[in-house]
Amino acid sequence: MVDKVISFWESVIFVDESKFNIFGSDGRISVWRKPNEELNPKNLLPTAKHGGGGIMVCGCSAASGMENLVSLKIIWTNISILKENLKISAPKLGI
Repeated sequence: MVDKVISFWESVIFVDESKFNIFGSDGRISVWRKPNEELNPKNLLPTAKHGGGGIMVCGCSAASGMENLVSLKIIWTNISILKENLKISAPKLGI
């Protein structure tokens, strides 16, 4: 791709998606503590019961700029949302 001319890259739309969590991270959290301090408040993390707490978004950009940011309620299973977003964004980006 290094040898592609600039006019090629001016006709490309880049699409990316990201997941954002409302309540912390999906990763594992470790706490270092001394023996018999499991329930010490400084070693506990607050939690909340909720129905998910995250959002998936998809956006696109091109050499001419950025366009729509779309919230995806069904993660990648509804490809028509993505196609529709690209159909709307491409003319606005001049592609």
